[in-house]
Amino acid sequence: MQNTRKTRRSARKRKFITAFFLIAAGILFFSYLTRIDENKYDALIDQAARKYNVDARLVKAVIYQESRFDARARGGNGEIGLMQVMPRGSAADWARHHKVGMLSEGLLFNPELNIEIGTWYLAEALKRWRNYRCGEELALCQYNAGSKRAEAWKPESYDGTVIGRIKIKSTRAYVKAIMRKYRKYCDK
Repeated sequence: MQNTRKTRRSARKRKFITAFFLIAAGILFFSYLTRIDENKYDALIDQAARKYNVDARLVKAVIYQESRFDARARGGNGEIGLMQVMPRGSAADWARHHKVGMLSEGLLFNPELNIEIGTWYLAEALKRWRNYRCGEELALCQYNAGSKRAEAWKPESYDGTVIGRIKIKSTRAYVKAIMRKYRKYCDK
């Protein structure tokens, strides 16, 4: 009878160890499949950043926050691709500015075009707020929440701060996260 108990305990122990290793292997495999390749689009980011005179590290930080470098990302409000471009927003503005026809949503999943449009849109916002000490933060507010809200959140003086003036909690968190990631990229 004691031998039977030992055999059962030993079988349970083997099952437990096997289950443990299968779960660990599954976790490792899942993490491998979902890992973020932050350098995958560096050439496209650098190209668009040079074209529109924007710091590539800021563009990269926006992409990280918006899509975690997933070119197939789709937002809950219709945002598309790496930089979560809005078809009737930034994409339509870009098309008008460049005097091209309206773009189909499918084209916005193309990494090169998506980064082109998103970087152009960010560059326009950066130009608008260039005289402010916290111009990047205001440009990110505009990118995320629109120009009217960014206007409402601008500081009273050019050297004032922005973060505390942002009334939408998710936008405040968005701007903080991008600026944190941007500083991290700048430190490399």
